Amino acid sequence: MIKLFLVALVSFLITITCSTIANGCFEVERDALITFKDGLHDPGNLLSSWNGPNCCNWTGVICDNITEHVVTLDLRNPYDCNDYVSCSNMDSHNLSGEINPALLSIRHLTHLDISGHNFSNSYIPKFIGSFQNLVYLNLSFSFFQGAIPHEIGNLSQLQFLDLSGSSFTGLMPPEIGNLSDLRYLSLSYSYYYSSNPICGRLSWFSHLSNLRYLDMSWNKLSNNIDWSAINELHLLEALMLSRCDLSEIPIDLYHVNLTSLTKLDLSSNRFNVTLPNWMWNITGLLYIDLSYSKFHGSIPDTLSNLVSLNYLSLGGNNFEHVFLKPVSKLLNLRSLDLSELGIGGDILNLIERLGNMWYNLEVVYLNNNNLSGNISNWITQMRNLSRLGLGRNSLSGHIPSDIGSLTHLNELDLSYNSLSGVITENHFVNLSKLKHLDLSHNLLTLKMNDKWVPPFQLKHLNLDSCKVGPMLPSWLRWQTQLLYVRLSNTSITGVISTWFWNLPLAYIDMSCNNIRGSLPRSFRLSKIRILNLRSNNINGLVPKEWGGIEALDLSNNNIRGTFLEFPQAFFVALSRNRISGTIPQAICNMSDLEVLQLSTNSISGEIPNCWKNISKLQYIDLSNNQINGKLPSSIGSLQHLKTLQLYNNKLYGEIPSNLQWCKNLVFVSLGMNNLSGVIPTWISKRLLNIVVFQLRSNNFTGFIPSELGGLKKLQILDLAHNSLVGSIPSSIGNLFSMKSSTQHYDSTNDTSTMIAVGDLYAYISRIGDFYEDKLYININGQQVYTSKPLELIKTIDISGNKLNGYIPEELWLLKAVINLNLSKNFLIGEIPEEIGGMRSLEFLDLSFNEFSGPIPEILSTLSSLHNLNLSYNNFSGKIPAGRQLDTLNDSSIYVGNSYLCGPPIDKSCSEDQASSEINLVHENNRMEMIWLYLAIVLGFILGFWSIRGILMFINV
Repeated sequence: MIKLFLVALVSFLITITCSTIANGCFEVERDALITFKDGLHDPGNLLSSWNGPNCCNWTGVICDNITEHVVTLDLRNPYDCNDYVSCSNMDSHNLSGEINPALLSIRHLTHLDISGHNFSNSYIPKFIGSFQNLVYLNLSFSFFQGAIPHEIGNLSQLQFLDLSGSSFTGLMPPEIGNLSDLRYLSLSYSYYYSSNPICGRLSWFSHLSNLRYLDMSWNKLSNNIDWSAINELHLLEALMLSRCDLSEIPIDLYHVNLTSLTKLDLSSNRFNVTLPNWMWNITGLLYIDLSYSKFHGSIPDTLSNLVSLNYLSLGGNNFEHVFLKPVSKLLNLRSLDLSELGIGGDILNLIERLGNMWYNLEVVYLNNNNLSGNISNWITQMRNLSRLGLGRNSLSGHIPSDIGSLTHLNELDLSYNSLSGVITENHFVNLSKLKHLDLSHNLLTLKMNDKWVPPFQLKHLNLDSCKVGPMLPSWLRWQTQLLYVRLSNTSITGVISTWFWNLPLAYIDMSCNNIRGSLPRSFRLSKIRILNLRSNNINGLVPKEWGGIEALDLSNNNIRGTFLEFPQAFFVALSRNRISGTIPQAICNMSDLEVLQLSTNSISGEIPNCWKNISKLQYIDLSNNQINGKLPSSIGSLQHLKTLQLYNNKLYGEIPSNLQWCKNLVFVSLGMNNLSGVIPTWISKRLLNIVVFQLRSNNFTGFIPSELGGLKKLQILDLAHNSLVGSIPSSIGNLFSMKSSTQHYDSTNDTSTMIAVGDLYAYISRIGDFYEDKLYININGQQVYTSKPLELIKTIDISGNKLNGYIPEELWLLKAVINLNLSKNFLIGEIPEEIGGMRSLEFLDLSFNEFSGPIPEILSTLSSLHNLNLSYNNFSGKIPAGRQLDTLNDSSIYVGNSYLCGPPIDKSCSEDQASSEINLVHENNRMEMIWLYLAIVLGFILGFWSIRGILMFINV
C-alpha cells in the first residue's frame, strides 16, 4: 500500500514538473528569453537558434544538468577586434537595444556575459542588482551610457565584474565596495569621457579583501586613489592604473602587504617623483610597466631584487642617469623597454653594460634614443628575439642578410635611422612569423625577384622613403593578411595592379610617388578605410562608390569629375585636381565629416545651405574655385569649426552674422572675393580664438574696427586691397600674440582622430599625415601658399586701402611681427626710432604713402630685415648705411623720394645739402600744415555766416 502511494506521488510530481518544463526547459524561463530577444536588434542573427521548445539548446544558453534551470547566458560577441576583418565582423554582429526586465524570471542565473556589443543608447538597468545568484557579470565594451546603478552593490555572491569600455557618467558607485567576494574587477575605459567620476578617495577598495585583479586604467582618477586601501589587498595579483591622470604616489610604505602582486602597470601618469622604494620589496613581481609617468632620478640598485621579473618597461621617463647595472642582474627578464630615455653612444656599449641577460631577451624596445653604431655585430646572436624596436636613432651600416636566421622574429622596427644597402629576399628567408616590418626613412633599396613568394604573412608594412620602385612590389600580392601598408615617397611609377585592390587592406598610403592610371570605378566591396594617394599623377574619374572609406586624400593629382557623397568619411581631400560641377546638397548627409579639402579645382555654383547637419565639421577649404553666391547662414551652426578657407572665389554679400557662433574658429580666410559691407565688430567678442583673419581683395568699406585689438591670439591680420578709410586704430597695439615670439598657437595640440582597426591604431593627425593648415599670405606683393608652421608667422597687411593719418605709436610695440605692409594708403608722419624694437621684422613695405622726414639709422640694426620698400613717399636727407642696410643695396627701395640722396641711388649729397633738404621738407610740411589750418578756419567762418545768413533771410 505504501509502495503504491509512493508510486502515485512520484507520478504526480513528474506530471506537475512536466507541465512547467517544455522538453528540458522551464517555460517561464523560455518565455523570459524570448521577451529579452524581442527587445534586441540582432543584425548578425546571433540569436537565430532561439526558437523551439528546449531553450537549453539555444546558442549562449546553458542549463544546470540536474535542475535544468538556466544558469548561464553567454552572449558575448563571437568576434574580437584584433584586425580589420574581425572588427568588421564584430560590428556586423553587434546586439543593441535594451535589457528587458523579463530576465528577472531566470532566478537561478549565475553567469551573464553580453560583452562586445553596442548598447550606446542604453543604460545598465537598476534591476541588475536583483540577480542574487550572479557570480559572473561581464558587460565590457558594450558602450553603455549613464551611471552605473548603485544597486550593483547588492550582488553579494559576485566574483567577476567587468564594466570596462563604456561611456559612463556620474560618480563611480562606492557600493562596489560591498562585493566582498569579488576576485576580478575591471572598470578600465569606463569613465574616460567623464571629467570627474570620483567623489572623495577610493577607500572602498579596502573592503574587497578577496580581490585578485584590479584594472582602473584610462579613467581620470586624479589623486583619488587611496594607496593605503590598495596596500590592504594582500591577495591582489594584478594592479593596472595606466592613464589615470595620477600625480601622487607614496615613495615609501610602512609595511608592504601586496606580497601576492605579480603584475603592476602605472604607465602614462604624471607622478614627477623618483621611483617608489616599496616596489622593490615585492619580490614576486613578474611584470612592471612604469613608462611615460614622469619619474625622475635614477634606476635604483634595488631593482635587482626582482629576480623573477619577466617584463620591464621604463621608457619615456625623465631619469637624470640611466644606470643599467641593476637591469643587467635580471636574468629572467624577457621583455625590456627603454625607449625615449636619451640613451646615447654606440649600441654595442649598451649591450656590454647589460651583459648576458641581453641575449636572453625576446622583446627589446630602444626607440627614440641617440644610439649609434650598426646592428650587424650582434643581432643574429639573439636567437629568441621576437620583437625589436630601434626606430628613431642614429644607427648606420647594413642590415645583415643572416637576420633571416631569427626564426621567432614577429616585429622589426628600424625606421628613422641611417641604414643603407640593398635588401633582398635573402634577408627574410626563415622569417615565417614576421607580422610587422618598418624600415621607413632609411637609405635602403629593396630588390626582390619578381617571382619571390615570401615565407611570412605581414599585417603591417612601412617602407616610406626607401627605394622600392619603379614598380609596385609583386610579392605583395601574396600578403593576404596585410592590413596596413605605407609606401610613400618610394619612387613607384606606373599603374597600380588590379590584384593590389583585392588585398584586405584597411590603411594605404602611397603618396608622393608617380603613380599613373585611374582608380577602380567602385570601392563598394573594399575593406579600405584610409586611403592616401596624394601627390601622384593619377587621372580618370572620381570613383562612384566608396564603401566604408573613412579618410581619403587624393589631392594633387589629375582626377576629374564631380564631387560625390562619401557616406562614412570623416576626412576628404581632393584639392588640386580637376573636379568640376557644384557641391551637391548630399554633402550634408555626411554626418561624420570633420575635414573637407576641395581647394584649387573648378567647382562652381553656390555653397549649399545645409551645414547644420554636419555638426562635427572642423575644417573647410574651398579656396581657388569658381564658387559664387553668398556665404550660407547655416555655416554658423558648425560649433566645432576651426578653419574656414574660401580664398579666391566669386562670393558676394556681407559676412553673415551667424558666423559669430563658430566660437572655435582659428583660421578665417575669405580673401579674393567680392564680399562687401563693414568688418563686423562682433568678431573680437565672439571669435576669441582667431589666429588668422584674412579679408584681402574684397569690397569692404568703413573703418578698421578698434575692437580687433581684443583678439589676443591673432597672428595674421590681412585686410589689404579693400576700401577701408580712417586711421589705423591705436588698439592694434593690443594684439598680444604679436608682441613676443612666444608661441600662442601650438599645432601639435590640434585635434587628432584615432581609428581603431583591431591591433592597428592609425592616428590621422590634423597637422600630420593628412591635414596641413596651409594658407595664402601676401609678402612683398607676392602671393605665397605656405605650410610654414603657423606659430612662426606673424604679419600685418593693410595695404591698398584709403587709410590716413599717423601710424599709432602702439603699433611699434608688436615686436614679433615679421611682415608689416602699410603701402598704398595716405599715411603721414615720420618713421620713429621705436621701429628698432621690431627685431623679428623681415619684410617692411611703407611705399606709396605720404611719409616724410629722415630714414632712421636704427633700421640698420634690424638683422632679420631682408626686404624693404620705402618708395614713393616724401622721405628726405641722406640714406643711412651700415650693417643690415648694406645688404639691401637696391635703389628701387627708395625711388620716388625726391629729397633723398646718397647710395644706393645716384644722387649724391653733402651733410649741408642733406640738412638743407630736410629743413626744406620740414618747411614745406610746416607751410602745408599752416595752409591746412587756415583752410579749416576759413571754412568754419564761411559755413557759420552762410547758415546765419539763411536763418536771417528766413526770419525776414
